[in-house]
Amino acid sequence: MSAKIKDVLWEAPPHTLAKISILHAYLNRWFEILGRKKYRQNLWYIDGFAGPGEYTNSPKGSPVAAIEAASETLQRANGQWIAGAIHCVFIEENPKRFDHLTNKVGNINKPKKIHTHFFNSTFVDGLSELRKQAHNPFAPPSPLFAFVDPFGATGVPFSDVKDLLSRESSEVLINFDSDGIGRIFRAKGAANHEEILNRIFGDDSWKTELAKHQISHELYRGVLALYKQKLRTLRNVRYVFAFEMRSAKGTIDYHLVFASQHPLGLEKMKEAMKKIANHGEYCFSDAVHPKQITLFRFDDPSAYSMQFFEKFRGREVRYPEMNDYALNETPFTNPKAMLKDLEGKGVIQVASRDPKRRKGSFNEETLISITFQ
Repeated sequence: MSAKIKDVLWEAPPHTLAKISILHAYLNRWFEILGRKKYRQNLWYIDGFAGPGEYTNSPKGSPVAAIEAASETLQRANGQWIAGAIHCVFIEENPKRFDHLTNKVGNINKPKKIHTHFFNSTFVDGLSELRKQAHNPFAPPSPLFAFVDPFGATGVPFSDVKDLLSRESSEVLINFDSDGIGRIFRAKGAANHEEILNRIFGDDSWKTELAKHQISHELYRGVLALYKQKLRTLRNVRYVFAFEMRSAKGTIDYHLVFASQHPLGLEKMKEAMKKIANHGEYCFSDAVHPKQITLFRFDDPSAYSMQFFEKFRGREVRYPEMNDYALNETPFTNPKAMLKDLEGKGVIQVASRDPKRRKGSFNEETLISITFQ
């Protein structure tokens, strides 16, 4: 960064701008889908580390991206909007950045259905204060999307993430500093590691899991693997995907972690990611296996088809199980491209109700099962 982090505004690096573009694209779809489904229910967006709302090299931080996405969605609705209001909550601890944020957002023209709430506090205290308001997303539960983007590894207790995800139609996107957490683990008592890591993971399971990894890249991928595992232990949270953003000039050792109770949410998040990946400036790396460094492209099913095959080797499998695995562990929104590649290699057998099924086509309505040889 060209400016120090203590400044009110600073220059956003390219990966930050890409992250905001992903958020903007996803919120467009999130507001649109729920706005047409949730009759008279309010929709809530929470920005846990909102910042000043802009950068020295960009007028659009995450708060502005959220307001723009909400406004664009409402303008496109054309009478199809059946939900209630859109509430945008911005939590920022730094007083000067908070003042800049409130002025920035306050000067944006927005539809009357968009309501803004500001908390000059930590993420944890901001959530607590939000609960005390008569009108809040937790009572009764409302559809909620939280973007949690802290500076560094600390500041996001697992208990709060768990609480956010405990409600139907709730999702989170977390900037997870896996490399920074790995450094805290290695620093031991000098970094007060036990207290910090217990808060991040919600218990002390990290003591045995992280001790398995000695090499740096294995450690930060092990950190991520454990965090994904913890998220998947939460009730009904079946869809968790993490990706590492890498610029063409080097590696950025942090991950964006998305968690949801619904497959459609993960499908739309991947579509938002794909738009950025297709620009050619970024590629994404998922840490499925801590000992592997695997970059992937969204248009290259052969890169993941054999991993997919090994997962189900020797089994007869129904489509829903394959679809969930594709969503959670590959860059694809469904398994069809990988299945086509595998059928071309002659390593799967397809049972279908359609006698005229073409090789390489996989209609989930007529597909009975697939046997992995």
